[in-house]
Amino acid sequence: MKKALVIGLLLATAACAEPDCATAGSEEGCDAPASNALPVVQSFYEAIGTGDMETVASLLADDVSWSEAEGSPYAAGNPYIGFEAMGAGVFGPINETFADFAGTPQQFTTEGDRVVVEGRYTGTQRETGETLDAPFVHVFTVEGDQIVAFQQYTDTWQWRRMTGTLED
Repeated sequence: MKKALVIGLLLATAACAEPDCATAGSEEGCDAPASNALPVVQSFYEAIGTGDMETVASLLADDVSWSEAEGSPYAAGNPYIGFEAMGAGVFGPINETFADFAGTPQQFTTEGDRVVVEGRYTGTQRETGETLDAPFVHVFTVEGDQIVAFQQYTDTWQWRRMTGTLED
């Protein structure tokens, strides 16, 4: 009888180690609710891609902490707090400098409330016609249905060269 109980417990424990339970983003086991961090971040990229700034703003906490990569031409205001600060310090200047700018996600990795996104930035520098093609890694922290923090990693040398700030 004890053997059957031990085997039953081992099987139950093994069931919690199945991929569906492991991706729930919690160490509390199979009954833990899955994080909604991934759908929030995917919705963010979709809204950015279509220019739906109303949805972008709704996905960001009012006090979102947004940090551009150290050494980036847009890092001087780090961390940008809130949507308006991001627009003035990051999105506005990027759109002024680059035509057809896009940040295209290629891989999502989720751990609890964190989503790491690997992808590429592309665009055309408006004055020179040079093509931007830089890898990125974005790290998002999500609470509830909103992004509360963002950290960017990218090829800052390429960004600085393309924006004329390499000598700064």
